Amino acid sequence: MKEYSSILLNGRNDCRRCVRELIELSTQRVYLIGQNLEPDLYNHKYLYDHLSELTTRNRNTDIRVIAHDTRVAARNGHYLILLAQRLPTFAQIRITVTRDQRKFSENWLIVDDMAFMRIKNPASYEGYYDTDNKLECRSLAQSFMEIWEASLPDQNTRRLGI
Repeated sequence: MKEYSSILLNGRNDCRRCVRELIELSTQRVYLIGQNLEPDLYNHKYLYDHLSELTTRNRNTDIRVIAHDTRVAARNGHYLILLAQRLPTFAQIRITVTRDQRKFSENWLIVDDMAFMRIKNPASYEGYYDTDNKLECRSLAQSFMEIWEASLPDQNTRRLGI
């Protein structure tokens, strides 16, 4: 049986490096859940560029983002919002609506069926990640999809027709 050895994350810079590494590993599926689209971690051009290119290479690309509140990110501009507006077939953003969902305080990035980042304490950027753990990745993805199904499309981030 395979042993998994997650890598600890301690601080903002560790988490930024992890996000970049995992995004660059992605080939089809990226699921992300957090509080407010965490601009320190996810509002970067390399992320937008990689995910945009991914959609041209793979028509089955599936990018899903869940947040509690996107108002500040929408007002200030955010690459994930731009991605969802430009590629709505591939990238979608939803918001949590139930009290139980809003109690969720972690930050997850799930990539394909292998890699993930789990920040258990977003205020201090503490958590762990693994690039080869199908078992935990699938468990996180299943939990993510349960929250996804109970969430609503985000009106703050949709593209307005003029």
